[in-house]
Amino acid sequence: MKREKNTQETYAPRHLKKETVMVEETGKQSGINRPLCILLMILGITVAWLHIDSRPVKTNLTETAEKADPMPSEYRDIWLKNKAINSDYAGQIIFDSGLIDLPFVQAKDVYDENGNAYVFYTAEGETVADIEEYTGNDVYIWKNWKTGAYDRYEEGGSVFMDYRNSLDDRNLIIYGHHFARDYDPSGSKQFTPLDLLLKKENYDRNSSLKLVLDNEIRTYEIRAVLILDAREEEQLEIVSTDVNHDMESFKDYAALIEKLSVYDTGKRIREKDSLLTLITCVEHRPELRQAVICSEISRKVYTD
Repeated sequence: MKREKNTQETYAPRHLKKETVMVEETGKQSGINRPLCILLMILGITVAWLHIDSRPVKTNLTETAEKADPMPSEYRDIWLKNKAINSDYAGQIIFDSGLIDLPFVQAKDVYDENGNAYVFYTAEGETVADIEEYTGNDVYIWKNWKTGAYDRYEEGGSVFMDYRNSLDDRNLIIYGHHFARDYDPSGSKQFTPLDLLLKKENYDRNSSLKLVLDNEIRTYEIRAVLILDAREEEQLEIVSTDVNHDMESFKDYAALIEKLSVYDTGKRIREKDSLLTLITCVEHRPELRQAVICSEISRKVYTD
């Protein structure tokens, strides 16, 4: 199917519907309960509708990014290799501790760059015929970014950036599934390792990370680890691509982060910070989400 892209969406994302925000899934073998905490991550898929502003926010980092030449080959080679596999590849998220090192993709619409509709899958692996209520955030939930095939149990779909994001946004949002450890005892799939950050003793050694982009590396420090209730609209304000409405709104946003934090990291977001928010589920708590709030602390832009 090939159609003109919608330049304006007039429908609400389907996951705004409260009854579809989250479900507790069973395993692939009949009769065996293997909860896979499905991130209908889409808490966030949804939330950018609350406050969205396409105007880029000028920050000190944007204006004073360090320029370097060239990008280290270990990172550039990864980017070029993965971009050749899928043009939706957007970058790599890498914790300095090794906690997570994963590619992430971004589908900006329900249509690809050639105007062809993406293939969408339900959680059960059925192909979706009517995509009118779908968004770019639905493209990779159950899809392997390398093969394009349905993939719920091996890789658990793909890690992806919110389709509304541009790299100039004040808050970049990346989603990944969480696998319950009674399904995957290794705790290594997708964003499952983020649950280690719910314990303060794991914070210090896992507090720094980077995004490897196209000839650019952004370094971040975790400011807060939160638990959100997907049923509470106020708490979903955390998952907004625009947090720069005005000073009072920013203060409210910062206060909400402090209120929902699992523990005090000793760090705070600042008025000019560029943010990165990582979203996943909470094991066996389908109504909850874990959010990791990070502030950008440096940026290097490379030339070929």
